[in-house]
Amino acid sequence: MSSPGEKRLRLLVLWGPSHFEEFLGPLLLDGDRYDVELVSGDRSSQRSEHAASWGRLLSLRARLARGEFDLVVSGPVQNAAWPRPKGFWTSLAQAARYLTLRHRMLDTWWTPWLLSGARGKVPLAVVDFLDTSFVLPKDFPLLQAATLYFKINLYFWPRRSLMPLENLYGQRRVIGLTSKLRPLTNGVPKSRIPESARPMKERDVDVLFTGTIQPGRSADDPNPFGDLTHNPIRQQVYERVLKLRDQGKYHVVCRNERVSKAEYFELLQRAKIVVCTESFGCETWRHYEAGAAGAVVLANWPYAQNYMPYEPDVHALYFSLIGGDFERAVERALAAPAKLDEISRNVRAFTLAHKERGHVGDRVVAETLREWHQRSGGQAA
Repeated sequence: MSSPGEKRLRLLVLWGPSHFEEFLGPLLLDGDRYDVELVSGDRSSQRSEHAASWGRLLSLRARLARGEFDLVVSGPVQNAAWPRPKGFWTSLAQAARYLTLRHRMLDTWWTPWLLSGARGKVPLAVVDFLDTSFVLPKDFPLLQAATLYFKINLYFWPRRSLMPLENLYGQRRVIGLTSKLRPLTNGVPKSRIPESARPMKERDVDVLFTGTIQPGRSADDPNPFGDLTHNPIRQQVYERVLKLRDQGKYHVVCRNERVSKAEYFELLQRAKIVVCTESFGCETWRHYEAGAAGAVVLANWPYAQNYMPYEPDVHALYFSLIGGDFERAVERALAAPAKLDEISRNVRAFTLAHKERGHVGDRVVAETLREWHQRSGGQAA
């Protein structure tokens, strides 16, 4: 964001323990693009160096009021002091616990309170990376305080993502906040982008499917949450890929198991088509790892939007779960090697230009500040 000699933007970032290293780091912390101060609670048995004491929270609220930060970035709430609806006494007990012994675990829950002292002087970007398509009730104060609210798996009609809040808080109170919603994308960390991609003509695997269908369901390692983690869409496509393999017409690699990172990234370089079905969210990280390696993504049609998605037949291929469309999509793709080669080159270039996670972070910062300046009539924050 900043050029040589230009003063770096001052960011206050509040983030819970989830996806700290793998999402927040590449998003905003890598390199020296920003001057970042962090608030984040315990992420291991060791106390986090970024945890906020009561004194630090009060100091940050005063510093925000003095305008010492250009932007506040907050993740979604992961621990709420007053959960709803759990009953009065249960909520009271949890509130007492989080506001005393575990107050350093509240992290992003403090964001609206910290900003309230600034009286609208500092913009807020909320980065909701949770796979749910809905803004959850515990994040409603963040939505109210936000300049923009970036959401993974935001519905194509954004208001749908707020309907649980409309039911809880009332339509009039919520519907006006819809304009704050913006689509977010997972992106891919720079560390997972290979320096080069193998040409399509040198790839020997026609179709690749990797990943466990039901994690930990082996006899040696039973998964007590198997019914909760089971993905019927992924299961269905996995079975169809197995049938393709058994027909012997194509070279299909179908691995219903965990593979090492080295083998996984080698398979991405060998594959012409990588099957990427939806998981808990509409898009998966595999989408962009495959695209960065120059493999052609074959995904089922998304139910939600993300920022700058892969365009059909330009950056990726899509299929319907209805009937035999998946099999026809594979057959059409492998019958047109020149088109596959074109998509392979397109998707890698597009991924490097727009999907590297640092670019995603820069977009969050730039778009929020632009919105802020527009609302304030061009006045600096």
